[in-house]
Amino acid sequence: MSAATSLDPVEALPAAMSCRDDWAARAAVIAEVAARHAQEVDREGRFPAEAVQAMRDSGLLAAWVPQSLGGPGLSLRQIAAMCAQIGGACGASGMIFAMHQIKLSSIVHHAGSSPWYQALQKRVVAEALLLGSVTSEVGVGGDIRRSLTHVVRDGDRFKLDKHGSVVSYGAYADALLITARADEQAPPNGQVMVTVLKDQYQLEKTGSWDAMGMRGTCSDAFMIRAEGACEQIFEAPFAEIIANTMLPVSHILWSSVWFGIAHSALLRARTHLRSVMKQSGGQLPAAATRLPDLVARVQVLHARLLSAATRFEATMAAGQGALPMSLTTDLTLLKSTMSEGCLAVVQEALTTVGFAAYKTEGAASLGRHLRDLHSAPLMINNARLIETMSSFLLMDPLQFGLA
Repeated sequence: MSAATSLDPVEALPAAMSCRDDWAARAAVIAEVAARHAQEVDREGRFPAEAVQAMRDSGLLAAWVPQSLGGPGLSLRQIAAMCAQIGGACGASGMIFAMHQIKLSSIVHHAGSSPWYQALQKRVVAEALLLGSVTSEVGVGGDIRRSLTHVVRDGDRFKLDKHGSVVSYGAYADALLITARADEQAPPNGQVMVTVLKDQYQLEKTGSWDAMGMRGTCSDAFMIRAEGACEQIFEAPFAEIIANTMLPVSHILWSSVWFGIAHSALLRARTHLRSVMKQSGGQLPAAATRLPDLVARVQVLHARLLSAATRFEATMAAGQGALPMSLTTDLTLLKSTMSEGCLAVVQEALTTVGFAAYKTEGAASLGRHLRDLHSAPLMINNARLIETMSSFLLMDPLQFGLA
């Protein structure tokens, strides 16, 4: 019985993280393809072309696009479930799927009424375009809320040059969403976001992605030279986009990928312990006593993720403007909790399994899981997030339900 249909509480993703419909079945196909190539993708540090092609074939790259524009208009929790499923099969493939959906959510929620962006959403449906992101920049120390480069406008046209320090799957994207200062006079945080199609920019590779984990994301550094029509510049300032959509959705979908990886590690640990018990004639392995704690940890992480996703989705449905401070804080703390908690689950699973998990190959190997999850606390560094949140939490603990 597959993980998508099993009633076993360990074997299957928790019910609230799965959706038993046609779209979920398509996500399962992507996960199966990703799993077949995950070890090779990790070993060679290559783009997971097979998994991404399966994403294109499935129609799920258009998951966020509303039905009025020809897309499936799936919910945030459905997309999060898919991120978990694909991430459990291959962390890099899951992260690429999540990053694409994050970019698409920004378009749907902040530029959806623009004729140019409505046409782009229809193209995502018809052509399965893969969207990439250039928010990082050489010289700003990882702070994506500041830019050095600026947009140069000339009538109804614009140009910009940006040196992206980490551009995930940039060489393989069909379009890039780029941040820059609105003009030469704008302050570093006076940013806008612009979408450019593949024939509107040139990439000059300036650095290679030879990382410990998430190797298949191919997050090389590039100098990007782009130009296009001013209608491709979001009307909403980037500060609004990142605060109300991009960052909250990032924290939820990234966390979903990490949860999928942790859940996969739990499955591998249990499968290994079952094998050891079978080989010993049914005697319970000593390490099996760690399993209840592992299951409990995964359940707690799932509950935390589901709670945050449900609350944010309800806020989106209500059409509120700026997110309440309490929700912003909750989603920020979600990121730090999930990134560290999922990593801890894999570390405990490795200890439970022993050297079979320490090996780089084999059904019980957890090296890829562990290395992929070591990136999680660094994606928007947890230390920076916690420092920011500490001052917020001191303002009024009542609004956060802490009193």
